[in-house]
Amino acid sequence: MNKIYWGKDEIVMLTDHLNAVSHKHLMLQLFLGLEDDVKIHIRGRSVTGSCVITGNDVAHAFFANKKPHLSVLFEPVSAAALRIEAKMNDCDYLAFGKEETEDIRKTARDLSVQFSPQLYEKLIGEIYQLLSIAQRETTFDERVSELLQNIEECDCGDHSISHFASQVCLSDSRLSHLFKEQTGMTLKGYISLHRMKRAFSLLLSGEGITDAAMKAGFDSPSHFAATVKKMMGMPARLSLKDSEFLKV
Repeated sequence: MNKIYWGKDEIVMLTDHLNAVSHKHLMLQLFLGLEDDVKIHIRGRSVTGSCVITGNDVAHAFFANKKPHLSVLFEPVSAAALRIEAKMNDCDYLAFGKEETEDIRKTARDLSVQFSPQLYEKLIGEIYQLLSIAQRETTFDERVSELLQNIEECDCGDHSISHFASQVCLSDSRLSHLFKEQTGMTLKGYISLHRMKRAFSLLLSGEGITDAAMKAGFDSPSHFAATVKKMMGMPARLSLKDSEFLKV
């Protein structure tokens, strides 16, 4: 089982073969066991819970052991991610018990059997309720908001910082500083994340790995594979194995 739902602010995976060696990335990631507690190695420390959320840029490793799990990757500049990060208060992770997550587990089990937009929205709503956060828009400087929109809509022909800086009438250094100040992450890192997500979207829509990598702005398929390995801790082919993909 490997079902992937690509939302606006999150990527939801229901899988029984999510295995990743130690790695880190810009996205906050939620892990929830549908049958048993999850055990995650975070910066060399073993953390167990019904649900565990790892912070961005925090090294972690996870092995599903063929048990069904829910994993949610939060878009790092989304309102949800920024509010979760604030709740973490510089901690590496958040952990929750079985009683707190029983509704989410039930909805995730239902979603693993049959997809419906209503079930998907119910799942996301229950996760937000668990975290006591509201789905609200985040206000950025108008130039950062324009940049994010331009990256979202780009044709992946040019991913240089100078290209995006010219679109918002700022210097490379000023845009990089403003983006880091507003979002807490580097612009270079965010662009790399965008390219990886774009390549996966193309792959899961039926493109071959060479075409997907090149269309997403990577120098070569091996460059894409190396980026996936660095950011996800596992080869791209394992992320795609037996996958069902749906954009929501």
